Amino acid sequence: MQALSAGIDPYMAAADFKSAANIPLTNVKGAYSHVLGEFIALGMLYHAKHVEKYMALKRDHTWGKGPVELCSQKTMAVVGYGDIGAACGRICKVFGTKIIGVKRRPDQTSEEHKSFCDELVGLDQLDRVYAEADFVVGVLPKTSETVGFFNQENCFSKMKQGAVFMNIGRGPTVNEPELIAALKSGQVSGAVLDVFTVEPLAKESELWDLPNVLITPHCADQDPEFMDRAIDILHENLALYKAGQPLKNICDKEIGY
Repeated sequence: MQALSAGIDPYMAAADFKSAANIPLTNVKGAYSHVLGEFIALGMLYHAKHVEKYMALKRDHTWGKGPVELCSQKTMAVVGYGDIGAACGRICKVFGTKIIGVKRRPDQTSEEHKSFCDELVGLDQLDRVYAEADFVVGVLPKTSETVGFFNQENCFSKMKQGAVFMNIGRGPTVNEPELIAALKSGQVSGAVLDVFTVEPLAKESELWDLPNVLITPHCADQDPEFMDRAIDILHENLALYKAGQPLKNICDKEIGY
């Protein structure tokens, strides 16, 4: 089974397939990494350069100067530092941003991926990382362990005052009501969200009207060639399968990625 996505949680809903050890599941890891890394760079610039403020001034035909911030003086924590997370690090490091990768198993990281972050730590370091980061980026898959992972008690209350939260992983990894409360209180100063617990995002969601929240409709990976790259991986895996060779991007159906 070849998933034409990086996330495999929809496939795990089929219990018979999940338990079928003789049917491997592969994903398209790498097909969406660069475009999602660009999106995180956009989110960082959006907040550091106060784009929301200047778009409002433009709508009001108002000339209102104000300071902007340097990305080179910022720290970004990437929680879920896999292939996509490493692309975020590679692209955002160009601005001089300090990148901290956070991973469940940091010892299982390639030397190439290590080169795209300034620090690589395990989940046990999250409290310290949250207190240091100006941008917290969620790139977690949806598993039984990650649903609601980003919440008030374990994340938002521990983030640096005025930090920005971003999510390009899976929507259910965020406790949305608690994120909304953190945004309204000012504990979290802004957000960049491409994924949501329920999609489409309900029209009555408070997220739509909160200032300094950039919302996109789960489209950050949809560049014109994304499906071509995914199909290339399918073709490669089909050839490997026919030749009896090890497949590319085999997922662990037990852990969910």
